[in-house]
Amino acid sequence: MLLEAGMKKNKLVKISAIIAAALLISACSTNVRGPQEKIAVINWEQAVSAHPQYAKLEQGEKILQDLLNKRKGQEELAKAQLSSLNKLRSLRQLSQQSFMEADFNTRMVEQREIENAKLQKFVAQAEADADNQLAARKKDVEDAYKLKLFNLRALLEAVKMKPDERQAVEKQLQELQKERGAQIAELQAEKRRLVDAKVLPYKAEAEQRIRDMTQQQHAQAIQQLKSPEERDKEMLDAAPKAFNNALSIIDREIDKQQEKNDSLKKQINQDIESQAVKLAHERGYTIVFNKFRVNMKAEDITAAIIKAMKKA
Repeated sequence: MLLEAGMKKNKLVKISAIIAAALLISACSTNVRGPQEKIAVINWEQAVSAHPQYAKLEQGEKILQDLLNKRKGQEELAKAQLSSLNKLRSLRQLSQQSFMEADFNTRMVEQREIENAKLQKFVAQAEADADNQLAARKKDVEDAYKLKLFNLRALLEAVKMKPDERQAVEKQLQELQKERGAQIAELQAEKRRLVDAKVLPYKAEAEQRIRDMTQQQHAQAIQQLKSPEERDKEMLDAAPKAFNNALSIIDREIDKQQEKNDSLKKQINQDIESQAVKLAHERGYTIVFNKFRVNMKAEDITAAIIKAMKKA
């Protein structure tokens, strides 16, 4: 797969269009390119694994696999129980429990979504409050180093110095940058403490509400398990439907998680693609391959892409 890119600034839109089309092709031509063309290559898998969101994607894939394993186990259990008429009583109990578990799962998923939405809103407000509280101190840090750093950089760029003099100025610049970075890191740590001081108690309350609801639902389930024989018979007759209900719930969870993973994969690929377009424009590449090729000289821009994504 290759990414065709123009060398002039007014061709940036064309580069994006070519990349979008090229991503649909599974293999690309290895025709010899003209000597005027600049060729680059990206190790796409390496770029993906270095993306800031890759850890989140790995976690999402693990969640999805766990859900698939859970569904397979439930389906196999249901088939085994339904295949034996000698286990009708066990099937009746299992079907009733499965039906109740399906209802329980639905209620708990809804409640967790409500609590998560409230928690996210609370966290966002806590972070905004912390930013406001630390804004003046952060500005003081930036102001304290801004002019000094600017002067040192300007000195390095504008003044011709002896090697030892340049080395001394560069060292001074590095020390200032390190000092500034340490103070910024300290402010970030304080922000985290301020946010945690508000969020952790709120999160504990939310978790307690979930536990309370879980206990309430379990109590109701125990009461329903003591229903008369007629209800048991109805539940036995409804066993296949109950299993389907249980499977449909986990199917919805699987679909939802799959959509999240696909969306995150798309975002990661688009981020890499965007950085590739930008770099191709800046450096004048005419072709950008997404994998290494034999007997073709190309500049590896993977590290540059990764660096750009981490800065974004």
